[in-house]
Amino acid sequence: MEKLIAVCPILFENKNYEPGEELPTHNTGFVEAWTDNGAAIWKNTEEPRKQMAKAKPVTAPAGRSGDAYPSAGPDQDLIGKLPSRKARGAQPEPAKGRRKSSA
Repeated sequence: MEKLIAVCPILFENKNYEPGEELPTHNTGFVEAWTDNGAAIWKNTEEPRKQMAKAKPVTAPAGRSGDAYPSAGPDQDLIGKLPSRKARGAQPEPAKGRRKSSA
């Protein structure tokens, strides 16, 4: 929610508002005058959401290593674990987001 915050001392309706205090907004004429001449600004008072930490694996990858029966060939452990992306010839995923221009 946005609040009108005083930038400099303002005397309004027999009350002196110091810089950083919230100003009343019931009189739209004064609100326009304060914002136009820079005596007050609109400020968003909502707290930004905190970014959550991303999980990192702490233990060994799941699955049991060993030869598959019938054997799929040399150096291929196919018991419960996928081969690496390079070993199975998987294409890299496209980059997410836009690239910055070099201009």
